[in-house]
Amino acid sequence: MSNTQTEPSALTVARATDADWTEIFAADARAFLMTNPLSEAEQADLRAKVADDDVVLVRDPDGVADHPLVGVSMYYRMTMTVPGGGPQSAAGLSWVSVAATHRRRGILRTMITELFDQWEAEKQVFAILTATEATIYERFGFGPACFAQNVAVDLTAARMRQRADRTPASVNYATDEDVARLVPDLHARWTATRPGALTRPTAWWGQILADRQSRRPAHHSGLHYLIHADGYASYRIDQSVEPPRAAIEEVVAITEQAHTDLWRVLVGLDLTPRATALIAVDDPLPAKLTNHRAVAVTGIEDRMWLRILDVPRALGARRYSGDLDAVIEVVDDFRGHGGVFDMTVRHGGAIVAPSSAKPTVRLDISVLSSMFLGSVPARTFAAADRLWTDGPDTLDALDQAFATGVAPFAGTFF
Repeated sequence: MSNTQTEPSALTVARATDADWTEIFAADARAFLMTNPLSEAEQADLRAKVADDDVVLVRDPDGVADHPLVGVSMYYRMTMTVPGGGPQSAAGLSWVSVAATHRRRGILRTMITELFDQWEAEKQVFAILTATEATIYERFGFGPACFAQNVAVDLTAARMRQRADRTPASVNYATDEDVARLVPDLHARWTATRPGALTRPTAWWGQILADRQSRRPAHHSGLHYLIHADGYASYRIDQSVEPPRAAIEEVVAITEQAHTDLWRVLVGLDLTPRATALIAVDDPLPAKLTNHRAVAVTGIEDRMWLRILDVPRALGARRYSGDLDAVIEVVDDFRGHGGVFDMTVRHGGAIVAPSSAKPTVRLDISVLSSMFLGSVPARTFAAADRLWTDGPDTLDALDQAFATGVAPFAGTFF
């Protein structure tokens, strides 16, 4: 898969070596509008998270410079929770960029194809990504699978409801030592409770906990951590506005009581009349306040895209919320790994096998990928004419089967 030629141009494709990383960092900074170069410590953080063999580079041997780097693409080896709480490996596509000087030459497709070849050789079942633009990746079979709400919380109006029979649990500010000792384990416990949640290996925590000055938004403080027995929260003080506001980075709660206790502290912060946060679309915060209008949704955005690489293994990996008997035709124009499958669900488990029967459901691989974690109902795609069934009973059963008790939420940007 390395040192190959792309057609019809003379561009070369290879895997990264140690000598390539100075150019890789420069290309990434240029593509994603970084104002300052990454420090040596940040470069070390990133190098620890990815292997050279998982990085695809495209060079132009006919360029004005000496074989300039014109395309970069890589992936992280990640773990994602599927409905039912099971962890599954996933290829986390990232750092994808094509030089502005070399657009419309098939570089993106070449890099994606190279990585798909590797993923399929490794028998990966899922690929995931966070997209800077919404129109790039559907052609490769990805669909948006996790969404989140941007919210603004009016702390002058936000008061948590009180229950006489419940005593708030202890919440404390954490020292750096407390954070390093407790937070990774709390996050790992949380991932089992939420479909789409991404596990953070040790190499990822080093960068997060370092909270380097160069990675902080302008005029923001370092992170303050609140620790609970069943969760944690982190926030910064944003002094780019007057009066300052709290920029809540994470609220990770394993139980509803932990969610309530952590938010009770956050809505009571002094000298900050407003807070911002990114929360799951089903977050119960407004219902826990005496004034639900204190939480204003300022936007909803896709936070993770999913691509199913192996349909039978993917459908057999999760749990379901209702019985289903369907013959599903999956269209995969990019890789040709669709087909027709019998899918039988009983008691939450699925049996999926190739079929020669007449389909009762027809959909694109990107649609199935969006549905997989439970984020987008089947009937939404049916209304958009992107999913066909043989009748309303099949659509109802499909909807019920793929539904989840909680909305998927990735929790980690990559």
